[in-house]
This record gives sequence, structure tokens and C-alpha cells, in this order.
Amino acid sequence: MIEISIPLNINFTIDDEIDIINLSQKIKDLEIEKQILHQFIKKYDEMITTALCGVKYERKKDKKYERASFAQRTIITLLGKSDFKVNKIKDTKTGDIFKPTLQLLGIERYKNIQNDISFTAADIATKSTYRDTTYILKNFTKSISPSTINRHVIKWGKKIKKWMNNKNKENNNEKYEYFYSDGTLSHSQEKNIYKNDIKVAITTNPKGEKVLLSCNVNKTWSELNEEIDEQKVLKTDAVLVSDGEPGLKNALATGERKFQLDFIHFIRDIGYKLWSDKNLKLDIRKKLIKRAEKIIYKLKNQMKKYKNNKKTLKIKINETVDKLKEFSKYLHDLGSKKAANFVRKYSNHVVTFAILQTEGRDIPWNSNIVERLMGEIQKRCKHKWMRWTTQGQESILNLILTRYTNPQNYTEFKNKILKTKKINKIKIKITT
Repeated sequence: MIEISIPLNINFTIDDEIDIINLSQKIKDLEIEKQILHQFIKKYDEMITTALCGVKYERKKDKKYERASFAQRTIITLLGKSDFKVNKIKDTKTGDIFKPTLQLLGIERYKNIQNDISFTAADIATKSTYRDTTYILKNFTKSISPSTINRHVIKWGKKIKKWMNNKNKENNNEKYEYFYSDGTLSHSQEKNIYKNDIKVAITTNPKGEKVLLSCNVNKTWSELNEEIDEQKVLKTDAVLVSDGEPGLKNALATGERKFQLDFIHFIRDIGYKLWSDKNLKLDIRKKLIKRAEKIIYKLKNQMKKYKNNKKTLKIKINETVDKLKEFSKYLHDLGSKKAANFVRKYSNHVVTFAILQTEGRDIPWNSNIVERLMGEIQKRCKHKWMRWTTQGQESILNLILTRYTNPQNYTEFKNKILKTKKINKIKIKITT
């Protein structure tokens, strides 16, 4: 046991009319926690040194270790910047010199910023700008800059991505029926890149919990697919639920995988194609969009009604595809060739969820989950005045999206970094 005493005198007079707020701030300014840390390290160091070398100035032959001067060390933790000295110990047989106190306390060589402040900085940076994070951390330490925070975000972003990929691999006995994917753009800080291209893939487990499969920046859809395949968590015939971006579909819906086009994107894209054809007035385009909505949403309702009647459901699916093809022909006759080709091309992909229902598989007809995830990206990374490097963007997104999709995994990773299990081994008692 180590006992620490801190003499504390508070001088004032009744006439001073002190306020509790002033007193609280004055005590905080004393940095008592830091003084406790300094005293602990000093006494702990002497205890370890005495255990190895014996009492100071003790003359004893055949000693295995002996004192060998001091080493000055600086560390930065949530208590702020701390400067202290520790004993160097010499192995009398080999001549090696080491610092047991630093080793036992987990203070790495050349590493001033410790993991508590490092991860806290990265965690705060997922919610605030680097400048704001610096301001917030002034409550803990004055010794961390925006560029330093950026370096630690990159460090932990890489580590959490690797950790989550390994975790997904460990759970690969749980094969997922479907997954979602989407992409978006953000402002780039690199001269040779106009926009950062963000790509994300997620799924949900049987409990309805989100699972982040991959998040990449400025890589191809094929590279995203390779990362997903490496984890081996999807069924061979898993279904991709997403918008109709050709590059996304062609890279991720490969082999035996199937594709379900999100209803909302289907309708939205029809509206865009009708507009880009530039041959129909707005009121006509609105009526055509309503007609498309009626066709596909009717099937959604029919699927619920005939869920247990596979034969009838198959008939309704065929009727829906036929109506979409008739609608495509009608659009073509109106001169809207882009819209007509789009409806014809995706008429079979928009009913995948219903086809698989006839096989007893429940597949979502929309990609709302990934759309909400893209909103989470928007909140932190897509403001006009923000600029990102590829590495910084990908790192902070892996931190943000891990916490968003599965807070339990994020907390587990944080506890592992901060070694919170060891906290219970420390017993501190204040005697009065």
C-alpha cells in the first residue's frame, strides 16, 4: 500500500465573502489529481527500486541490480502534462540499464501522449471539429494540437477497422441473408483529388442490430467487395439492397448474389430520367411517377396479403413485372427513352424481395438503414468548409460508423484500449 498526503491550507476571511464557484475553481486550479499522480509515481518508483536494489546507500556484495542515476520523463494524460523522474536500474552482470517503473506502469518509450487522452481526443473529434476538440480538451490539458488529434484519429481509425474486421470473421458462423451499400462524396484536401469518394456496406443481424462490413474512401467498389468477401459473413446467394448505381451493383451483386433495387430510389430515378428527357411537362411527369408508385407499392401490400399463398404471390409478381414493362413501352411512346430504358432494365430487380418471399426468405424492399447511416456521415464530414485527406476521412468514418452501428462493440474496443478491467484491481481509500 502507498499512502499519499497532500498538505492543503485555504486562507480567507469572513469579509472576503467568498463564493462556492470561486472556491471550486481555485481548488481545480491546484491540479490536486496531478499532485497525487506525481507522489504516487515517486513512491512507487522508490518501492520498486528498493525491492530490486535494496535500501539506498546500502553496501552489499554480489547484488544483481544497482541504482544507476535518474531519467526525466514527460507524459500527457487526462490529468494533463506531467514531468517526473524515475530511477534507472543497472543489471550488474550484463550491464543493461532499464527503468522498471515505466515498464510496470505501461509507459512506452518515446510516447508522451498516453492512450487515455489519445483515444478521448479521437472520440471527441468524431463529434466536433479538430479545432473544437482542442478547445474541449483544454479542460484536461493544454498540450495537444489539432494536427496531433488528427494523427491519433488516424491511428485509432485504422486499429478499430482491423479489430472490427477480425470480429466479423470470428462471427462468420452467422451468415447474413442480405446487406446494404451506398456511397457519397465529401470535400477533399488533396490537390489531385477533387472529391473524396466514400463507400460503405452494412448489414443487420437477426436481432436487428447493425453490423458495419466495410467503409472505404477513394477506393473502387471492387475493393470494397474484396473486404466484404474476406470476412466470409454473407451467404453465397446474399441479396444486395441499394440504389441503382451501375458500378455498385456490378461489383457487389456478383456470382450467385441477387439485387433488390430500393423502391424510393426507383421512383426517384424515374423522376430524374423523365426530367432529363426534357420532353414532358411537370404535371405529366408527376402523373407518370404516381403511376409507377402505384404499380410497385401495390405489390408490397399484396406480398403481405399472400405471404402464405406462394402460388398467388407468384402470379402477382408476374403481373407487376408485366405492368412495369407496359409502363416502359408507354414511356417510350411518349418519347422519354431514358426513363423507358431504366424501367425496363430494373423491372425484374425491383421485385426481388417478393420473389424470394416465395422461397421463404424475408428481404427488405428499401435501403433506409444505409440512408440513415449516410446521414450520420453528413453530420460530421460533409460541411462546405471541411476538407479531408483520404486517410483522415476513412479513419474518422470507421470510428463514427462503428459507434453508430454497434455502440457495444465501440465500447468494448475503447475498454480494451484503456484496459478498464484493471481499474477494479486498484483500491483507493480517502482517510479523514
